[in-house]
Formats: sequence, structure tokens, C-alpha cells
Amino acid sequence: MNRISMPLKQQGQSLVLSLILMSFAAMTMLYSYNTSKLNIESTKLQHTADNTAYSVATIAARDFNFKAYTNRASVANQVAIAQMVGLSSWFNMTDRFAQNACDTLCWVPYLGQVLSGIQSAVGAINSVAQPVFEVLIYAENAILHALTLSQQIVHYAGATGSVAAAQKIAEANDGSAKLELMQNTLLADDIFNIWFTFQKLHSRSDSSDDATQFNDYKGVILDSRDPFSARRTYKLNFPWSLSFFPIRWKTIKAGGSELISNGNSQAESWTSMDTISFHLSKFRCSWSGCRWRGYSETELGWGATRTDNRADIEDIDSKDYWGESRRNNKDASKQAAEEQETRGMYSGVQPFYGLSNSAYQKNQTDNIAVVISKKQNDLRTTSSIPLAEEQINPAENEKLSGDRLTALATAQAYYSRPNDLMSLTHSWSRSDGRHEYGNLYNPFWQTRLSEPTNTEKSVVLFLTRAM
Repeated sequence: MNRISMPLKQQGQSLVLSLILMSFAAMTMLYSYNTSKLNIESTKLQHTADNTAYSVATIAARDFNFKAYTNRASVANQVAIAQMVGLSSWFNMTDRFAQNACDTLCWVPYLGQVLSGIQSAVGAINSVAQPVFEVLIYAENAILHALTLSQQIVHYAGATGSVAAAQKIAEANDGSAKLELMQNTLLADDIFNIWFTFQKLHSRSDSSDDATQFNDYKGVILDSRDPFSARRTYKLNFPWSLSFFPIRWKTIKAGGSELISNGNSQAESWTSMDTISFHLSKFRCSWSGCRWRGYSETELGWGATRTDNRADIEDIDSKDYWGESRRNNKDASKQAAEEQETRGMYSGVQPFYGLSNSAYQKNQTDNIAVVISKKQNDLRTTSSIPLAEEQINPAENEKLSGDRLTALATAQAYYSRPNDLMSLTHSWSRSDGRHEYGNLYNPFWQTRLSEPTNTEKSVVLFLTRAM
């Protein structure tokens, strides 16, 4: 009798294999999660470091631009003082001219009445104008002090607040990111170099090596004078100047405003002189021949003003000053110097911030290095799970140096005229076409990210491992 065979029940170890495969799958998923999480956190942390470094460099660039604006404002106010003393001496000269004209011609019928009226009007205007000039000189001097003080306040605020600002910027970008001071010794050194090495407060008491900057600044002030302040010298036209054989005459108006240096121990002084003289020459013959003989001078009007008593115009005998007044109108200039007046109070050229000699012909600062880090436990990978830390830790191959994720970023403040605007208009370009290096006279400082140097990378790596 045949037996019907029954199918045998299957037996084996599939459950074990399934567990092994599931474990590998889980490990793969966890590794993938850790890798993607680290990539995301690394990118986010690098962006935070970039933003922080860029922001600190922006603080430096704005500090430079503020000082450039205030330096230009100081130059403008210095020129305004030159204009005030110039107007003061010009009004005094006009008043004296009216008095001399009346003293000479007021006896003439009808004409004398006109000249007397003119003299009274000019004298009244001058008596009102002089106190106004004095008040304006006081005001301009106070503004110069305020501009210098503002530079120093902004300077130290930027130097001391940069690190605190960097910390706040890092936290605003990523709440768990930290700007550890132990990792940022480079940042502290970079901030010191930018605010105390790359630039300097220049004054007349500087040593001989740095005195050039202060003297150059005074040169910028003198070169910035408007035509009225710099030189108001000219020859009057007919009938004030005429050649009619055998005589000829000319009338010369001379004047200008000058910044006088009183040495390193005393502040400078603004001075001004205005003169007008009639010069007569005759054609005469003598044993040496026939020729035009030298002009004889008749003083018509004069005036001289200074901002303080440190400079005495009588003792300044340069023929190049005040529009060559001493050369053109010698006698009138002597009269003006003897009757010089003092208007207002002037404290001289104030200290100002400019680039130091170490920044000569540089267009950018050194790198500003910022290091931002985040502790590994704050990354929210599987290494932060206590149950997996000792037995199954898929993040074992993501162990980080110093148990933290670190990002390094560097930035620079650099000087450049706006080339995009220069292509549209020439008003932004230099008239001489020459290259302009970085300075604190024009506010063209900008910010850019830069490439970290190998030295910076090595220092950050050493500090990170040492923590």
C-alpha cells in the first residue's frame, strides 16, 4: 500500500540573517543621517563665520569712511576760517580805502559829498561785519574740536566693540554657535592691528618719522583753499592802469589768507592781508641811458587780520605770502602789518586720524580672521544619544577635533574708487588719471571676504586641538 508523502516543514536561520541585514540597514541610515547633518551644520557654520568676519571688516571700513568724511569736513571748516579772516582784512582794506579817498578828495564840491556818504556806509558795514566774522571764527573752531572728538569716540568704540559685535552677530545667525575667545586670538590681534597699527592719530607733536603726515595734512588744507582765500591779487583795468608816454601807472590789488606754522610747540595761526596801491613810473633819461624808471608806490588801502596772537604779521617778511602782497605793494603791506587786528580764537590744526607709515601704498588691510565653533553635542547627531554612545555609535567616524565643529573665515577692508560709477561719469575719477592708494581723505573703503592664509589655518587648528 502506497503512502502519501506529506511536505516537510521548513527550518533555518532566516531570522538571524534578517536581524543582521536590518542592523546594517539601520547603521547605513544613521551614517547617512550623520553625514548629511554634519554637512548641513558645516555649511551653516561657515556662513555664520563668513557673516561675522564680513561684519567686523564692515565695521572697520565704516570707521575708515567716517574718518575720511570728518577729515574732509575739518578741511572745509579750516578753509571757512581762512575765508573769515580774508573777509575781515578785505573789509578793513575797503574801509581804509574809503577813508583815504575822503581825506584826499572830500574837499571837492559835490564829489566830496558822495565820497563822504560812501565812507560812512562802508564804515557802518565794516563795524557790523567784523563782530560777525569773529563769532564765526569761534564757531568754526568749536566745530573743529567736535570733529576731532567724534573721530576719537568712533575710533575707540570700534576697537573695543568689534569683538562684542562679532559675538552678537554669530549668535544671531546660529543660536548654538559660539565665538570662543580662546580660538580667536587671531581676531584680537587683527583688531589691534587695524585700529592701532594700520592707522594713527597724527598731531604736530609727532616724532620726525611721523611728522610728514601732519605736514601733508596742512598741505591738503592749503591746497583746498578757494580762489578768494588762496590768492586775490590782480591788476585793475583802465583807468586804474594806463600807459601814456612819458608816464605810466598801474593799480594793484593784492591779498590772500595763509596758515602760519608756529613750531611744534605752538598751534598754527590763520592770517590774512589785503592791500591796494597806485604805482607810477616815468620815462627819464640820465647818464646811463633813457628808460622807464621804477614805480613809486602810493598806498590806497590796507588791512590785515589774524586769528590769534601767536603769529605776528609784522615779523613775517615772506614775499610769497598773502598773494605776494609784500612784493607787489610793499608800503601798503607794511601799513597793514602795523595795524593788524585779531579776530576770534583759533586752536590750530587739530589732531586727526590717518593711515600710518606702515600702511604706505596699501589698498587693503590684513585679513580679519574669525573662528566660529559648535560643540559636537549641539549638532544633534547620534553621538548625542546616551544609549548609543558606548555600544552602537554610528557617529564614531565623525569624531571632531576638539569635540567641536569649527569654521574659519577671513575678510578685508579695501580701498577702491567706484569703477561702476566711473564708467558713467568722470566725476568719480581722478583728474590726473593716477592710481590712488588707500587713504583717510576719500570715503571709498569697502568690504570683501578673503582667502585664509596657511598660517591662519595652522594657528586655528592648533588652538582647536589644544582646547
